[in-house]
Amino acid sequence: MLDDLHQLDEEVPAPEGEDAEPRLLTKEEAINEVNRWFEQYRIDPNQIFARSGELIVRYGDLIHHLEQGTEDGRLLLRAISRGRVIRQQRLVPGLEENHRK
Repeated sequence: MLDDLHQLDEEVPAPEGEDAEPRLLTKEEAINEVNRWFEQYRIDPNQIFARSGELIVRYGDLIHHLEQGTEDGRLLLRAISRGRVIRQQRLVPGLEENHRK
């Protein structure tokens, strides 16, 4: 199990099959994705990203969690990786650029 967690920093090839986990992004790719959110959607870093009971995670905390490899950062890395796959599957061929603007 610990070996699996240490591999999160490395590029992992995507397993085959419909139910397989998507390839995890690298920390750098995930951080770039968060920075893209800030630019594209003009997100205030103090805006709440997630809330669960007393726990509040703000957008400004995301990069720190990713950089430090915290438990929340590892969960976030998986979520961003899955989100990217889902977005790519929903794109209509030839219209990719329209969705990035």
